[in-house]
Amino acid sequence: MHRGKRTALASMTAAVVVVAAVSGAAQGAGANRLDTTLRTNQVQVLATHNSYHIEQDAPIQSSPTTQYTHAPLDQQLDLGVRGFEIDVVNAPDGSFPVVHTPVVDATSNCTPLAQCLQVIRTWSDAHPGHVPIFVLIEPKNDDVDFVIDPTLRRFDAAGLDQLDKTVRSSLGRRLITPDSVRGSAKTLRAAVLGRRGWPPLSKTRGKTLVALNTEGAIRRTFLQGRPSLERRAMFVTAAEQSPAAAVIKMDDPDEARIQGLVKQGFIVRTRADADLIEARNHDTSRREIALRSGAQIVSTDFEVAVPAIGGDYVVQMPGGTPARCDPVNAPRNCRPSDVENPAQLTRKR
Repeated sequence: MHRGKRTALASMTAAVVVVAAVSGAAQGAGANRLDTTLRTNQVQVLATHNSYHIEQDAPIQSSPTTQYTHAPLDQQLDLGVRGFEIDVVNAPDGSFPVVHTPVVDATSNCTPLAQCLQVIRTWSDAHPGHVPIFVLIEPKNDDVDFVIDPTLRRFDAAGLDQLDKTVRSSLGRRLITPDSVRGSAKTLRAAVLGRRGWPPLSKTRGKTLVALNTEGAIRRTFLQGRPSLERRAMFVTAAEQSPAAAVIKMDDPDEARIQGLVKQGFIVRTRADADLIEARNHDTSRREIALRSGAQIVSTDFEVAVPAIGGDYVVQMPGGTPARCDPVNAPRNCRPSDVENPAQLTRKR
């Protein structure tokens, strides 16, 4: 194991101790007093990019952009991560292996997808007071994948239906579905932008929202006959004017644009860093813009510092909490403990 990996994992262990200490200190905090009024889109959470990824150096040396390793998903959740990104390919046996690039960058901390989702569900069952967990699932359909592994299948309508069924069967009642958000509104977009809005945390706490993270032909196929994701388990990262628009992906943190989307009622995902560039340059400007923008899901490759790559560069929620009141649209009386209170997080035995 590379020294950078060992250092990163040591940092993760230390961070777990810190989170546990903070949790213990917060036992006197009040319960989630705003659960019936604080909306699912009025929180901001820390997420990881390619959350399954483990650096791989064989059969070829890892590229400069993939020299990062994430701890298992449940350990990330212990650290305060509340959002994940998982890449999947469509295998002949009907499973969905979790992989960045077949063969050359294929080492994952969980696989196939159902196993990853089960890790999340098991942790969630033990910590029912958590703020909603957001999971982006990216179906890999790159030509290079099929050259490297000709046995893989492209994602067609049948493959996407099976992927959606896997999400539903894995998470069950712990799933926030498009139907539950849309209600009687004409479209999903109309629901989240209108008076109905996103459900309050009393309806979504302890649950997981999954979105198909793609565009183009795959997204069109997934939406065919279901323009507002009727009876789907997954949302999509949608175009803003789409009837299915509820979750918007804007990886480059355009602060003004994101703030506008958040104020309208959308949930936005952005990235605090990319390709290890910000960490290597010790540049925190993108991180600060992402957090300030109000994007509800802020993704990073550095939920803990990796000294061998970025020194002390790390992305955390201000105040050290797992999640916080969204800085753009949360009510003024919102406190971090209203979003996730450590005293209410773990199931009492």
